[in-house]
Amino acid sequence: MNTGRKTQEPQERDALIAAMASPDFYPHSPSDVIHKQTHISDVFLAGSYVYKVKKPVDMGFLDFTTLEKRYRFCNEEVRLNRRLTKDIYLGVEKISRDNDGYALNTSGKTVDYAVKMRRLPDENTLKHMLESNLVTEKLIDSLIHTLVDFYKNCALKKKDMYQFGSLENIQDKCLDNFTHLPEFSDTGSNKRKIQVIKAATRMFPDRHKDIFDRRIENNHICDTHGDLKAEHVYDYQGIQILDCIEFNQEFRYQDTASDLAFLAMDMEFLGHRPAALFLLSQYVKITNDPDLMQVIDFYKCFRAMVQVKVYNLQIGQMPSKADTKKAEHTHKMEQYVDLGYQYALKMACPVIWVVCGMIATGKSTVAKKLAALFSIPCIRSDEIRKSLFDDASEKSSEQGFEQGMYAPEATSLVYGRMLLTAQAALEKGSSVILDATCRKHKQRQDMLQLAKDTSANIIFVECRCPEQEIKNRLKTRDHQSSLSDARLGHFDYIKKSMDPFDDIPEEMHMPVKTDQPPDKIMEIILTGEHELLARQTDRKSR
Repeated sequence: MNTGRKTQEPQERDALIAAMASPDFYPHSPSDVIHKQTHISDVFLAGSYVYKVKKPVDMGFLDFTTLEKRYRFCNEEVRLNRRLTKDIYLGVEKISRDNDGYALNTSGKTVDYAVKMRRLPDENTLKHMLESNLVTEKLIDSLIHTLVDFYKNCALKKKDMYQFGSLENIQDKCLDNFTHLPEFSDTGSNKRKIQVIKAATRMFPDRHKDIFDRRIENNHICDTHGDLKAEHVYDYQGIQILDCIEFNQEFRYQDTASDLAFLAMDMEFLGHRPAALFLLSQYVKITNDPDLMQVIDFYKCFRAMVQVKVYNLQIGQMPSKADTKKAEHTHKMEQYVDLGYQYALKMACPVIWVVCGMIATGKSTVAKKLAALFSIPCIRSDEIRKSLFDDASEKSSEQGFEQGMYAPEATSLVYGRMLLTAQAALEKGSSVILDATCRKHKQRQDMLQLAKDTSANIIFVECRCPEQEIKNRLKTRDHQSSLSDARLGHFDYIKKSMDPFDDIPEEMHMPVKTDQPPDKIMEIILTGEHELLARQTDRKSR
């Protein structure tokens, strides 16, 4: 792959860039012009308009080396981006040169072309709104519906779905990320992380071929956006999504999960993982596409490594003295490697989420939210108990502590059934949630043993709540129907019978205060998840 061969003379290119950087170049006379660069384009923010000129480079995956090719892809950019925008992409402008210099749409010699767009306010980007805490559920809902309608209208023909959705095609794209890695990838922790990412990327599709085949059969391979990042999404006169990939259809022809994964990964990179998971869970709910969550970490890992490759390409184009900019890009690449590593850990090993703790601390609420976010099974001890002892359920709340269906031998049977159900899901590669009090050391040790036997990671989310708040909730429960039979009269007995949670290794234990808003609880859990999984992996590797 040639990572930057140019056919246009550098002096001619420099002269054109200098001309377009001047307000005098433009008929509408902007007060100033801001020149920005990507690795493939020069972008000029000229007042209320934007002009994009493609660099005359050949990078293997794109070729803009001739005037004809740049003209073709300018037109493709306009055509394709009009799918997700309205009155933004205005057309393609000819750049000409005569004795007076460079100008737009004159009778001189045509030297290049520019895509002309309306300039949208930066504060209307999803990126800016995330950073300013302005993103609402209504906005996410509008974005989701925009994408759902878009994907419905851009499904490929079945033969193309089989080609671009095939395991071979997917694995080729993923492994291409590892052909041109940055220099730091051969040293220290970066080398180990990339080895884990590469191994997980190779293994996951082979293990889950049935899911990838099902994605094809269910028409999820589409002509997508291809570069769906938060900075490209605008809330401006409705949802507008700019800057799709026009230069290589193979980067657009892909699973909708891969397209959404780019946006989710980008939102997480910006520090907004709960918002990203909410977006994905709402998409799954609207489209009834639960398989998406089974492949989303795989595609997020792929997208993180694409960003490593892009930043590495940009460094290769920088002048030798651009040390500060190179250092900034290197730091970005290391951050994306860290993110890809976190996704790889989840791909390589399913996770057992044990949502546990004292009665009435909100365990089931937390468990249900986690199950909805991750689209994974939630196995509740209360449900299993009622299914095993249906005849005793009517009187269960009136029985004494550890009697009847709550006798120790009955509880052992319940926890045994929970573990068997969890094991079946884990052996299929699915993470699971166990919703149970887990009062005793023995119950927790059995769960730790299950994690060891199935090579799963495990996180005990211990729900904690002030005693008075627990009693208030139990008083309310006395007057309402509830799947749980625990009532205020059981509180003292259960409290005394709780073994301390000192048997759980620190890297598997996540105490969470549950007397705060549910969204805050989920943010705490999702923020701590990556750190605990990384520490567990480090422990296993020692």
